[in-house]
Amino acid sequence: MSMTARSKFRLAKLAVSAMILALSPSLAFASTETDLIAQIAGLFYVVVGLALVAAFLQMGAGLMMWVVRLGTDNSPRDVAIHRMEYAVATLFTLVLVLGVVEFIQTHLSQTLYILSVGLIGLFAWLVITSGAFSGGGEEKKEDH
Repeated sequence: MSMTARSKFRLAKLAVSAMILALSPSLAFASTETDLIAQIAGLFYVVVGLALVAAFLQMGAGLMMWVVRLGTDNSPRDVAIHRMEYAVATLFTLVLVLGVVEFIQTHLSQTLYILSVGLIGLFAWLVITSGAFSGGGEEKKEDH
């Protein structure tokens, strides 16, 4: 069963509402914006740590696969090389995420400005698209 545009929009609104509800305890108990940013940065550090462990496991598994399949043809070894490439790409992504977290922590006011502009844009988009999907823009002509 394919999703219609209206059900996709409702699903997107539900996802945004769930994210807001998930963040609401942090927003309620954070006394300043610095505490909130510190909580979010702590979450990023947990995600980065888990991804770092996953990248090292992928690299180790790829290296072991490559060594074990040394005497075979290249096609089974290509799988190991792709696994190691995936691990290296994950490490580069982690460097970018850590750079974003460092920027957020050192430039708090600029980060909050960028975040507020993004939230205003998201709110404007939700208002505009909810009017487009409600079907209230066209009037029906009555023939007498």
